[in-house]
Amino acid sequence: MKQFQRYTALGTRQPMFFAPRVVIVMLAVLIGVHLVRVILTPGFDRFLLIMLGIVPVRYLAGSEGVLYVMPGGVAGAILPFISYAFLHADFVHLGVNSAWLLAFGTPVARRLGGWRFLLFYAICAVTGALVHVLFSAGSVVPMVGASGAISGLMGAAFRIALPAILDEGDRRLRSAVAPLTDRRFLMMSGVWVISNVIFGVTGIRVTEQVLMIAWDAHIGGFVAGILLIGLFVRWREKRG
Repeated sequence: MKQFQRYTALGTRQPMFFAPRVVIVMLAVLIGVHLVRVILTPGFDRFLLIMLGIVPVRYLAGSEGVLYVMPGGVAGAILPFISYAFLHADFVHLGVNSAWLLAFGTPVARRLGGWRFLLFYAICAVTGALVHVLFSAGSVVPMVGASGAISGLMGAAFRIALPAILDEGDRRLRSAVAPLTDRRFLMMSGVWVISNVIFGVTGIRVTEQVLMIAWDAHIGGFVAGILLIGLFVRWREKRG
């Protein structure tokens, strides 16, 4: 009886709603970057958005592209594939992405661990940017926001969560990843993809503004997340 009480007491010291440290650090970085931008002059802030955001026209092939014309050259063109995920249009944009990061980043970070989580996050961000460049070629509007990477976390969380709710008493199911052919996973993914396309075309109304979302980056990150999470989970399990 005493041993059971001790086990229970130890279990209560790790509430399920406490986010992993890596998620908290990521949230702090996103908020810190935006707060720094608030104090910048409008002109310099616009310059940062252009240089550090994804501007698809920059990557046009041939003489029509401006890859070598914009400052930074090739190196400056590679950096935005990561840096865009740390910039946000406004506090509303930042708040929405922070909430989604906390919700979906927490189960993924717990499953993968800190540095694997960061690598997974970065790959999803890069994939989302690449898909956006492909589908929005010629656009001169900078794309910013962490939602491409967070969409990857969402897809990963879908595949992690489904086996866990099948049978809480079966450790194999708790440590499994739902197959891509799982009907419930396909239904959730289908609803998410369709809603992204709809909102990408129509925009999302916030008060008197209509915000346009980069639906292609969301889907690119989502697909990367659902395809890679199984590999990352097996990698983590092999390492103990």
